[in-house]
Amino acid sequence: MIRLPDVTTLYVILAFAITYVILKRYLFGPLGAILDERERDERQAEALHAESLARLQRAMAEAEQGLAQARREGLKTREELRGQGRERLEARLAEASAAAASAIADASREIQKQSADLSRELPERSKSLAQTLAEKILGRKLAA
Repeated sequence: MIRLPDVTTLYVILAFAITYVILKRYLFGPLGAILDERERDERQAEALHAESLARLQRAMAEAEQGLAQARREGLKTREELRGQGRERLEARLAEASAAAASAIADASREIQKQSADLSRELPERSKSLAQTLAEKILGRKLAA
């Protein structure tokens, strides 16, 4: 007996082809476009990240340079102020030394004056003291 050829295989092949066309048009195409867009966005994000990292490094370098400059200026100012302070200290020490020397000279003159006065008074006082002592020892008043 002659049988008709089995067409189910053809139907399966035809259903597969139609399903493939439908899936390609409505699923694989948009899904591929989404994946391509995501990949493109990823590349842009990487480029943006690299650029922002480079800007950050430049900004950090500039900030470090500014900080170093500020440090140098601060040290320079501090040294200038120390120099001014040292000059003021030396001036005050010189003034104090001059004042002390003047006070010592004045005191020396005063001591010499008092010494001269006492040296002039000493013979007279010693004579008076000797007379008073003699009167006490002798128990009577002496005639001058």
